[in-house]
Parts: sequence; structure tokens; C-alpha cells
Amino acid sequence: MDRTATDRSSPRDLILGIVNNYGFYQVSRFILTLRQSGFQGRLCLFAGPATSRATVRRMRAHGVEVIRYRESFPFIESPHPDSRRSLPKRIHIYNYRHFLYHDYLLKNGGRFRNVLLADVKDVVFQRDPFDFPIGDRLYVAMESPRNPIGRCESTPDWIVAGFGTARLEQLRDKPMSCAGTTIGPVAEVERYLRALLGQIDIMRDAYACADQAAHNLLLHSGGLDPVQRVENFEGPILTVGTEPGYQLNERSELVNRDGSVINIIHQYDRHPELVALFEAKVRPVAWKRLLAKLSFDASSGIRRRWRSAAARARHAEQRPLRIARQAI
Repeated sequence: MDRTATDRSSPRDLILGIVNNYGFYQVSRFILTLRQSGFQGRLCLFAGPATSRATVRRMRAHGVEVIRYRESFPFIESPHPDSRRSLPKRIHIYNYRHFLYHDYLLKNGGRFRNVLLADVKDVVFQRDPFDFPIGDRLYVAMESPRNPIGRCESTPDWIVAGFGTARLEQLRDKPMSCAGTTIGPVAEVERYLRALLGQIDIMRDAYACADQAAHNLLLHSGGLDPVQRVENFEGPILTVGTEPGYQLNERSELVNRDGSVINIIHQYDRHPELVALFEAKVRPVAWKRLLAKLSFDASSGIRRRWRSAAARARHAEQRPLRIARQAI
């Protein structure tokens, strides 16, 4: 991929993501490294009901557009008239997030030129994510060639749950593409989302099957053409999770084989040393890093205890009903 030409972001570039059950600490590296990258566009995060008001306030204080959603279709108030009229009733966040993204583009797509659809918790930025010649095609991120679809820990089960064993056999030896970072012009991303939602709609089980199954099915059947595959260490996206190694430059930045700095790093949290590296980049002062971690651990403990107590209460409420039904 030619990295000589640049096309830095403008206010007309957009990043879409989703958060739920996360505190600000868990999304802070995403937000703070993005701001450090020189990104000039809009970041919009959909926040679920398990996202606290305090987390929403802190995200908005960092310039994030936050849109609240609920966990039942159509998820938001006043969806666009051209949005899908239905989705499977049992559906995972991996899948219904694309309805939210598509609805947002239907309402606002004319304001933007390029879009990045990104996971949040395990993505960080080293350069402006749009600082490469995007052109007129969709870009999808490939994972390590050492790990085709059949060797992935989760994707084979997702494919079987959504599309059956025959589909898995067709895809088993194909290279894996990750659905967590997809970028391109608005028109191409809209086309991608329409295709993806079409596959999600026909999944056998849209809760047990994740979007990655549909994403790879479309990619390897030609349903995303024209599409540019971004290989690890050869372009603006690195999906580093299953990579056994990587190279850093003198500024502790992950680089491609040609020495260029990689814009987007995905699955960095699978490498503890990279977590420490990016945490130090966003919180250079050691005591601030420690304070942020202690605060997160304390709040996580409170949330876990609250959820456990709520689950016990629900169980206690339901148990007499089950006994009554058994007695009948």
C-alpha cells in the first residue's frame, strides 16, 4: 500500500463506536490516543444503559458525541425512515451496533466524507486514522496469516451458530479478517453496513453468532468487492492480538515493515507490555496512572457486588414461581 501520499482528517471524517458496561478508564486510551493523533473529525459513541452518567459526562468533556440507546429494537428514538424495520429479537451487541451505525449515516452521512467503524476498549491510535490515501474503496483489517478462520478461538463457533457447518468448511482455511476496524468513504461504509445487516437478519441465531462471521462470509464470497485488505505490518491498521511479535521505533511506536508508523492498533490488550506502553502515553505521570487504576478497580468492585446482589434478588423472586409451576 502506498503510504507516501497523505490525506489527513478533516471535520468531515467520522468515527463510530459503541460502549456498554464500561467505565471511562476502559475507554480512555481510545479517546486520549485519538486526540493525541491530531484527529480533526467527529467521534460518536453509542452508550448503552449500563454506561453510567459519570462516564457519559467524562466522554462528552473530551469532545465525544454520545448517543444513548436502549437494548430493544429499534434501540433509539425516531430511527430514519429508511432504516431496517426489524432485526432478530435475540441479538447481540456485536450485531445490533451496525443498525445504530447505519441509522446514524442515513441521518448524517451527507456531512461526512470518510467513516471508521471501530471497537473501543481494545483500539488505540498512533497517527490520525484517516492519514492515508483512502480513495473510493472499503478497507478491512486482516489478522495474522498464521491463524486462518478455522484456527480462531471464537469465529468457527460463530459461523456454525449463524450459518451452519457447511459454511464453516467453506471458510475454514481462508484468512481471517477482523470486523473491529473497518474504514472507507461514506458510500462504501453504507454499502458495507447494508450487506452486513442483511446477513445478520438471516442468521440462525443472532445472539450466539457475532458480526465477524457475516463479515468474513461477505469478504470471501465477493460481497464486499471492491475492497482493500489491510495486511498486518503493511498498512494503516495492525490487528496485533495473535501476532507473536512486532517492531517499535525509537519513539516506542509500532511500525510496519517499511518503518512507517501504523495509524490504528487493534487488540493491543492481548499484550500486557503494550497495555503498559499506551497507558504511559496517555498518563505520563506514574502516580496518575496508579490513581486511575485504583479508582477503576474500586468502582469495578462496587459494580460487581451490585450486580451479584441484583442477580441474587432476581433469583429469589423467581424461585417461588418455578416451584409453583412445578407443583401444577
